[in-house]
Amino acid sequence: MTHEADAERRDAVLAEFHRECTLPSAEQIINWTARYPEFAEDIRAHAAIIRDWAAAEGGSDEAEVEQTMMERARSRALNAIFKAQKEAHSESRPQIKKTFDDLLASASATTQSLSREIDIPREVLADLFRGRMRPPVGSRLITALLQKLQATALEFDGALTHALANPSLGHAHATKHPSVVSRSYEEIIRSTTMPADRKAYWLERD
Repeated sequence: MTHEADAERRDAVLAEFHRECTLPSAEQIINWTARYPEFAEDIRAHAAIIRDWAAAEGGSDEAEVEQTMMERARSRALNAIFKAQKEAHSESRPQIKKTFDDLLASASATTQSLSREIDIPREVLADLFRGRMRPPVGSRLITALLQKLQATALEFDGALTHALANPSLGHAHATKHPSVVSRSYEEIIRSTTMPADRKAYWLERD
């Protein structure tokens, strides 16, 4: 377990301990330190600060908690509680994902300008942006687009998911209903008029 993951788990344990043990008893402290021996010191410190707060509010003369330990436990407990509340709030709100049009607008770019800058046919980008390219998308194209659009991989994945869920229809024919023509990345690249070396470049994996 990494240090960051270990710290996150410790904060989660302290937050749960804080919720369940409003005024920790000796038995509760023993049970919790037995359940989480790796965080025993933090649990004891947190229990001490909880009891110290209760004593201060009731005017009790209980023994003082060592200052450094008290401040550290208080900080960790408050951070854990704040984080738990924030996560609960964020989970209740829908996540706003960017579309390819959003990414283009943020970068002040167009499909045509991107086509020129990365030297790939415009129709390849159009098929990608309009949900007509089946994943996986070539790694070299993704890398080029992330750089030009100044987007993260997470934003790209979100935009791709949206495009695939809302594909643009192809051209309507007099005798046929409009339909979405979906092709793989390789099929789209090979169908272009690019020279063989450029096709090979875009099809090669980094």
